Amino acid sequence: MLSFPFRMISGAFTWLAMSLCALVVMMLASCQEASTELSASGVVDGAEKAKAKVKPLVILTWDEYFSKEVVSGFERESGIPVEFVTFENLDEMEGLLRSRPSDFDLIVVDGGTLGNLVELRLLQPIDRASIPGFGNVDARFLGTKFDPDNAYSVPYMWGTTLVVYRSDKISEPRKSWAALWDDQYKSRTLMLDDKFDVYAAALLADGCDINTQNETEINRATDRLVDQVDRLDARLVDIFEIREKLLSGECWISMTYSSDAAVLAEEEENISYFIPDEGAPLWLDSFVIPRESSNGEAAHQFLEYFCRPEVAAANSNELWCASVNQKARPFVSKEVLDDPTIYPSEEVLSRCHFDTRPERQLLVNQGLKRVFDHVRDAERRPRVSLLIWEDYYDPEVIKKFETDHQCKVLITEVGNTEQLKQELSGNPDGFDVVVADESTLDDFLKLKQLRELDPALLGPEGEGRDGELASPADPSNRFSRPYLWGLTVLAGRAEVMTDPQPSWNLLWKEGLRTGILDEPIDLLWLSMLSLGHDPASANEAQVKEAASMIARRFPDFTSHMRDALSAVNALEAGELDLVVVYNGDALVRAARNPSIRVAIPKEGAPLWVDSLVVTRDSAQPELAHRLIAHLTSPAMSAKTANHLHFATPSLAARQQVDPALLRNPTLYPGPAVMDRCFFVRFPAEVQRSVSQSVARLISSGRSRSLAMEGDAANAGASETIEVSDSVAGE
Repeated sequence: MLSFPFRMISGAFTWLAMSLCALVVMMLASCQEASTELSASGVVDGAEKAKAKVKPLVILTWDEYFSKEVVSGFERESGIPVEFVTFENLDEMEGLLRSRPSDFDLIVVDGGTLGNLVELRLLQPIDRASIPGFGNVDARFLGTKFDPDNAYSVPYMWGTTLVVYRSDKISEPRKSWAALWDDQYKSRTLMLDDKFDVYAAALLADGCDINTQNETEINRATDRLVDQVDRLDARLVDIFEIREKLLSGECWISMTYSSDAAVLAEEEENISYFIPDEGAPLWLDSFVIPRESSNGEAAHQFLEYFCRPEVAAANSNELWCASVNQKARPFVSKEVLDDPTIYPSEEVLSRCHFDTRPERQLLVNQGLKRVFDHVRDAERRPRVSLLIWEDYYDPEVIKKFETDHQCKVLITEVGNTEQLKQELSGNPDGFDVVVADESTLDDFLKLKQLRELDPALLGPEGEGRDGELASPADPSNRFSRPYLWGLTVLAGRAEVMTDPQPSWNLLWKEGLRTGILDEPIDLLWLSMLSLGHDPASANEAQVKEAASMIARRFPDFTSHMRDALSAVNALEAGELDLVVVYNGDALVRAARNPSIRVAIPKEGAPLWVDSLVVTRDSAQPELAHRLIAHLTSPAMSAKTANHLHFATPSLAARQQVDPALLRNPTLYPGPAVMDRCFFVRFPAEVQRSVSQSVARLISSGRSRSLAMEGDAANAGASETIEVSDSVAGE
């Protein structure tokens, strides 16, 4: 009976003892943990304090010129924090160095700046013994004229200065420095504000040695640079503005560093670049230690770290730059190593040179002052921006306006209506004057994108103007003034266009290589003529019938579409047999190539008038009015008509038009032919059907086209697609 209570008491003591033991253990553990935490905290705090006491290494450099990951690796290994102060151009760098001479421990400099700093005794000597990896530097980058013994510098990166361009604006520029002086790129060319590079470009474009000391050749290069500013509205800017303007598309062609070009091309697929055939200037950036630095040991540690092959390669791979470290090559990515502009072949390198003639600097500096004087003069002039079709103006007419008004005309050229609309919608306040056909003018008016013209700024209008050529969209010319007019016609090889007055039916003839204008609504209008329908009174069924005929003849519709210039180019080259094109463009080619015939088909032709308008958001509305008044004045209208071989709407101007052009019935048709020519317009009730039909033609795709071809074959389609009896019988 007593045993059970004893075991109960005994169990209670055991439980209590165990609990007390556990409590003691927990307390001891807690104390130990607290002690450990205090100890760890002390270590961490001590490390932070120790790190805070380490003087940071401050580097003055171009922005984005080091791999963050590589620099972090140095900080982890050495315990030395690295801080960067960046500059955008050499003037800014030199200003920082003058105002804060003791703030920097390393500076990244180009050759010219290196030479200046050595001459001014502003650098500390390099302790080679502290940089065992210095021997990894390729010998070709040692012993430059700026520091012949590398007593004050350690080479970092190298490359070429090359040509970079927008491939969506320029199809294939000449592989020459002379491309930077091409008239086609007026107001779209930028140059680097680096005296060696710009003079290298001018000298090489002139066929001279990049390091010539010949005074006549240097002066000629100066004249070439001045001409580039005056004639092409080129400007000398820093590398950051070149990047910005290339990416935005405002700049079409420029010069830049090989490393920048590769990064730009990675960011924007329409950017391409090349080393010109004449060769290129070489550049070399180096590390230097400023005289006032008190952190030389850390600077040497950093230099030794960056001389390691794997470190140099990792930095090169991220920056897309060529490393001076010859032993880094095995670690450089294949993509970077295989880029012929980053690591050029020995053959290309034989035509590339460093700046080796400091004795010519006075002459170059004097020349560059002339260039910048012209740049400043140009920037003081007002600018007016013109959006117009490609090659649709007389440069001499524009030049006269610039001279008379002491201004610059910035010209943007487009190939078709859609491109024009996209340019204006994407940059509504970027253009002052725009050319517009009647359909585009109608769209602009509906969207309220135009400014009503001020007669006081334009001067007398109407007198001597052909009233029948007023655009249907703005018949009273409140918002527009007619610029040029014409017809859409057929042009073809003589063996194809044997009939002196052919028919639009030729378009539907199988076996002919046919090109059509990239204005699909015009083709729909022509199709209705071929079917014997009057487009002005068309119904929805007739629109669909015309679209179906186009789809059968041109199943891969967009591959047949061309802008006017590429269409006549292909015709002249024998790549096409027949094209739908504007009369002026075709007549220019026919005049020099007797194998080409141009004709207004017997059914008539689309009539068009291109007008000039001032945009609603124009930054220079007064100058825009003056430009329109100039372009449409009788004298300038006649000069433009003679230059382009298009017709002027000004009766007064025709007195000054070349008589041979006036006699050409395809350019200035007689009344009987004009009675069969009309503006491309459809009834309002079928406009939606027209738009849908055009959209389907463009987006239908090859599979639908092949199916249509199969249906046509099963239906026993003959060589010529069936058209109306009235048209086929003519």
